[in-house]
This record gives sequence, C-alpha cells and structure tokens, in this order.
Amino acid sequence: AFSGPEDLTAGAGLMFMTLPKVFAQMPLGSVLGTAFFVLVFLAALTSSISLMETIVSILRDKTGWGRNKACIAITIFVLALGIPSSLGHGIWSGIAPLGMSILDFFDFISNSVMMPILAILTCIIVGFIVKPKFIIDEVKSTDGTFKGEKLFTVMIKWVCPIFLIAILICSVLVAMGLFSF
Repeated sequence: AFSGPEDLTAGAGLMFMTLPKVFAQMPLGSVLGTAFFVLVFLAALTSSISLMETIVSILRDKTGWGRNKACIAITIFVLALGIPSSLGHGIWSGIAPLGMSILDFFDFISNSVMMPILAILTCIIVGFIVKPKFIIDEVKSTDGTFKGEKLFTVMIKWVCPIFLIAILICSVLVAMGLFSF
C-alpha cells in the first residue's frame, strides 16, 4: 500500500523508500523510524566488522602487514567498492545494469546468484568430495546419535542441489524479465 507506483516490495527499495513512508504514517513514527534505522546501522556495522576481520587476517598472513595497515587497506578497498552503490540512486542513477539500480544489481548478484551457486558448490563438496559420513561422524561425536543421518545424506546429495539450481534459474529469469510469479 505504501509502495506507490514504484512497486517496491523487497530489498533496498523496501528498506529505504517504502518503510520511511510507513513510519511517517505511524504515531511516534519519527521516533520508531529513527530507532529502527539506528538498529539497522548497528547490525550492519557489527556484521561488517566480523566479515572484515576474516579479510584482514588473510591479508596479514599473506603480506606480513600489521593490523592497522591491513585494516586501513581493507577499509579503503571496501569504501571504493561501496561508492557505486551509494551513488546509484543519486548522480549515477542513469547507470542501470539489467534495468536495476546499482545497489539492486549488486544485491541481486550477491543474494540471487552468488549465494545459490555457493550453496550448490557446498552440497557438491559435502555430498561427493568430503562425503556426508564426515559430517555425520562429527555430529555423532557430541552425543553419539544423529537421527536424520539417511535423510541428511539424501538431502545434501540430491534434493538440495536440485532445489538450489531451480532457485538460481528462477532468480536469473525473473531479473531478466523472462519469468514472473
């Protein structure tokens, strides 16, 4: 109801265009909206710190740099990567890969393409290379039981990859406008 002609139902559009309209209509909406976006900011900040720590650690191991130098280098790199997304609804709004804003495009690539591909690869690695027995033995090492052992093996080898491939194909087809729900 609050999306208007933009038809924003998910993603960055919902968060930054539709929700402010919702908060504007609520009693104490400015207070609740401010609190909500402060909490979103804190969630993003804490998540980015944990994600960056992995990259900083790898960079330190590979280069021998100290923590400060590695943190500064990674921060500059991440800020440079983030600039296009932040300008996508502003001065770079004319740039629309696949008909999407830059932020929506990167959101699509990371969530609708890369995540299913990585999940498929995880299923293949666990199901056929590492073998499910390794995971089953690890689960059994805690209390000696794993009630869903056979179901896990079938799911990780066959069911999950098939559904993940379907999710990937549908996501790409929807983004290209060749399919809709």
